[in-house]
Amino acid sequence: MSQDDLQQLRRWRTLGARQSENVVRLAQRVLQAGGLGDEEWPVREQLTIAALDLGQVKLANLQLRTLQAKFPKSPRADLLLGLKLEAVEEFERARQLYQGLLTNNECNVAAHQRLIALSPSTQDAIGNLLTYLDTFYSDAAAWSLLAELYASLGAYAQSLTALGHLLVLHTWDSQAVTRYAETAYTMGDYQLALKYFLRATEMETPADGNAEGFRTRSWWGVKQTAKRLLDPATRTDTAIPDDSVVPPAKLQKLEALATERILAVGGANMDARRAVLAG
Repeated sequence: MSQDDLQQLRRWRTLGARQSENVVRLAQRVLQAGGLGDEEWPVREQLTIAALDLGQVKLANLQLRTLQAKFPKSPRADLLLGLKLEAVEEFERARQLYQGLLTNNECNVAAHQRLIALSPSTQDAIGNLLTYLDTFYSDAAAWSLLAELYASLGAYAQSLTALGHLLVLHTWDSQAVTRYAETAYTMGDYQLALKYFLRATEMETPADGNAEGFRTRSWWGVKQTAKRLLDPATRTDTAIPDDSVVPPAKLQKLEALATERILAVGGANMDARRAVLAG
């Protein structure tokens, strides 16, 4: 048995890297060589997942039977069975298996995540996500997905709430702040959108003020939002307190500053950019 092969398999497990074709090749080789001791079982688990990735169900079944014989009541082995059921498109049986795992242990993260992935509709996915987040509030990726699902249904207020939870967890993430601003813009609260676009620009601007090579997405947001607010036909309903509403004179300055920042970045298609900004 090559220690290099075994070390590589360990490295991929640690990183969570699938590398399915290589895993199938290396894992079969080290298993045939024998002498793995207790490491045989994580290698077989890794091989099962890789084989399912490649549609090699017979190979996955062989590993799964070996694992179930060794660990007859293991939730990890049951989860692998669920993945096998998904691979052969027995989705309802897989859902029932994951629900059974959660009945025994509501903190089984993997079972929650598979149930979310197997949700038959967006509404079901939202319900499963909310159940999951009741237990695992700190999963920022789940809040991000929840916001995306709400937005896909046009439920922008709920999407904004989910993004608010994401910002509690990732206060430093300027892209999440920009998403919050864009969602507020989409639902028509332009003052709120402007506040968060400006926060994103502040987070993304280096200390020396040099804009070269940095993102302009949030500055485009400032530009468009200020332009909207300066339009007399725009509704101005907002969740922002009256004393925090940006007045027209300052909006004009912000629009001009946004134009300056967008052009300062440089790059290709400057003529097209100037044409859009002048529109």
